[in-house]
Amino acid sequence: MNIIDMPYDFTSYEFFRKVLVDAKYNCDSKLIFDFSNTRRVEPLVIPNLLCLAYEIKQETGTIPQILIPDTYEGGVLRNYLNEIEFTKYALGAELYNFPYNPYGGLSGKKIDPLCGTLVFDAVSTRDEIYRGIDMCITPFAERYLEKFNSYNDNNMYINEIVEFLEEIIVNSKVHGKSFSITTLHANYSAKKIYIAISDVGGGFYSTLQNEAIDNDEKAILAGIYKRKDSKVYGLYNVIRRVLEFEGRIRIHSNDTQIIFTPRVKTEFLNERLNKVNNFRKYNVKGTVQYDGVHIEMELPLERGWRDENFR
Repeated sequence: MNIIDMPYDFTSYEFFRKVLVDAKYNCDSKLIFDFSNTRRVEPLVIPNLLCLAYEIKQETGTIPQILIPDTYEGGVLRNYLNEIEFTKYALGAELYNFPYNPYGGLSGKKIDPLCGTLVFDAVSTRDEIYRGIDMCITPFAERYLEKFNSYNDNNMYINEIVEFLEEIIVNSKVHGKSFSITTLHANYSAKKIYIAISDVGGGFYSTLQNEAIDNDEKAILAGIYKRKDSKVYGLYNVIRRVLEFEGRIRIHSNDTQIIFTPRVKTEFLNERLNKVNNFRKYNVKGTVQYDGVHIEMELPLERGWRDENFR
C-alpha cells in the first residue's frame, strides 16, 4: 500500500506536476490519497481525480482510498467535497473508498449551489446532455455574468459560453470510453468562471491517426484546426472565443498539454503558433500518460480583465 501526499494548495498545475506522476508510478499496489496537509482543492481538479481513479481501477482492479483527517480542517474539506458533489460521484461509481463517513465534519464556507459537478455516462443521449446544460450551465452563466454586468443587452456572452460548452461536452461524451465529467465554479474575488471537462477516452492521437501525425501535440493542433472553415462550431471556435474574451484554455491529451493565452491569439488565428518565440517552451508541456482528454478554461467575469499568472 502506497500513501501519496496531496498538495497543500491542490491546483490543476499540482495535479499534473505531482499527483498524476506519483499515482502512475505507484499504481502497482493499493493507493491512499492523503489529504491531511491539504487546505484548498481547486474545483478544476475534480474531473482529474475522478478520471484518474477510473483509470487505476481499470488497470489494477483496486480502488484508491481517500484519507481525510478527523480535524477541523478535515471537516471543512469533507464538507466542501460533498457540496461540489465530488463525494456523490466518487462513492456512487465506487471510484474511491473512504475510511469513514465523508458527510460529517464542521461546516466551512458555503459553496454556491450552482457550482458543482455534472457526469454524463456512456448511455447519455445528446438530449440528456442538453437538458443537463439547460438546468445547470445556462443559469450558472446567467447568474455570474449578470452579477458583474459582463454581457450586452442581447446576452451574446452567455449564449456563446453555453454554445461552446455544449460542443465540448458532447465531444467528450462521444469520444469517452465510459463517461465525461464537467465542473463549474466561480471565483468572486478574481472575477473568473472556471470550467473543466474530462473524458476517459483515447485522446486526440487515437482519433486522428494518419501518416502526418505521430504525437499528441500534432494531434491536438490538427483536431483544433480540422473544423476551422466548417459550419460546425468546433474546438477552433471555442478557443477563438475564449481568447477574444481575454480568457485562457488548457488542453491535455494523453501525455501532452497545450496552453492557449491571449498573447498568442493572433498567431493562433493565423495557424502560425510554430512561429511564436518560445511557444513550445512555455506553452507545450509533457507529462506522464493520462488517458483521455482534459480541457479547462478560465473566463473573466469582467470583459478586458487580464491575469498573466496562468501557468
